[in-house]
Amino acid sequence: MDHDILTSDTPARLLLRWKHVLRFRIGIADCSGLAQLPNAENFPDEFPVDEFGIGHLLGEVLGLAALKLFRVSGTSFPGEWSFDPVGQWLHALACVDRTTDTGRLSVVHRVIDLGLYAPERLHVLNARLDALTNDDLHRMAMEAVQGERMKPDVFEGLME
Repeated sequence: MDHDILTSDTPARLLLRWKHVLRFRIGIADCSGLAQLPNAENFPDEFPVDEFGIGHLLGEVLGLAALKLFRVSGTSFPGEWSFDPVGQWLHALACVDRTTDTGRLSVVHRVIDLGLYAPERLHVLNARLDALTNDDLHRMAMEAVQGERMKPDVFEGLME
C-alpha cells in the first residue's frame, strides 16, 4: 500500500507531467508539421483536477494551436484565409487523442461559422492567432488541464 501512495500521481505531480508534455513549437525552424504541437501520445491518463469537461477545454486550446499552425494551408496570398484543400490538417487532428476531439472540433465549427456568416472578420481572427505565442498556448493549455476556460478567447465578439 505504501508503494502505491509513493508512485501514485498527486495533483501536483500530474500538473508537472502535463507541463512537460504541453509544449508548442509553432514556427521553430527545426520543427515541422504536427511535431510543432504537443504529442497526445505523451499525455498523462489523468488531469490534475477531477472536473467534467477538462478534455474538451484542452481540446479547444489544441484546436486553436492547430488552427494557428495550419490556417494558411492552401492559401497563396498573405492575409487570405482558406482551409487546406486536401484536408491534411483536419485528417491529422482526427487521428489524435479522443478525449480532446470535441474541443478541437468546436474550434473548427467556430471557424466555419465565422467564414459563412462574418467572413469580413476573418482578418481579425488571423491577427489574434498571429498574436498568440507558444508561451501563450502553453499557459492556456496548462489552465485548461486545471479546468479553466480559454483566455483569451480569440473568437470573442467576432460573430456579433
